[in-house]
Amino acid sequence: MKKPIIATTFAGLFVKQEPWDKAHILWYEHAAKQLKDETVKIWINKANYFQGVDEVMTRLYPSLSEKQRTIKARELFFDSVCQYIRQNSEIINSDIVEYFKTLKKKYRLALITTNTKSALERILSLTKLTNLFDIVECSIPNEKDDKRIVFDRFLKKYGKPIIYIGGGRKDSYDFCREQKINCIFANLENQENIEGVSTIHNLEEIKRNIS
Repeated sequence: MKKPIIATTFAGLFVKQEPWDKAHILWYEHAAKQLKDETVKIWINKANYFQGVDEVMTRLYPSLSEKQRTIKARELFFDSVCQYIRQNSEIINSDIVEYFKTLKKKYRLALITTNTKSALERILSLTKLTNLFDIVECSIPNEKDDKRIVFDRFLKKYGKPIIYIGGGRKDSYDFCREQKINCIFANLENQENIEGVSTIHNLEEIKRNIS
């Protein structure tokens, strides 16, 4: 009989959210340099900064199709994530990592992520977490950054996990509630709580919920 699955996010649980939160800054700085246009950076401090990506990518790569620009934009974003990780090695939540390693005797650990496979391989290598997960479900390069798509693909392959421990993305919890999957928000960085979702703030609370 196969061991039950505990599904998790990556950013905000095993690694601080910073590289993904800050990567868009590096992304827009790189774009501004390429375009020789500092006004591109106005998107950096906007809450909807992602809406500027299509506009900037059209200027950077006018000859590419929309699908090709999506792939290229995501490659550049993950380059920025990796750059941030290389420059900030203290972002790993080591105590969380060590605890989840002990769970592998009884459970399969699954990572459900909108990182692409190639990007995730680089990120796991940089953080020395390559062997942590038994199952990995990634985003396909030409997909938009949509966790629900990845989660749906995971369920079709592996079935429902016994629990999903996620980060700050509300779409993950909406999907879990629709599919009647027990879910918990690992709010380790004191973000706003998500209405209707159980919240944990530290390792001891993670242990209690899993036990």
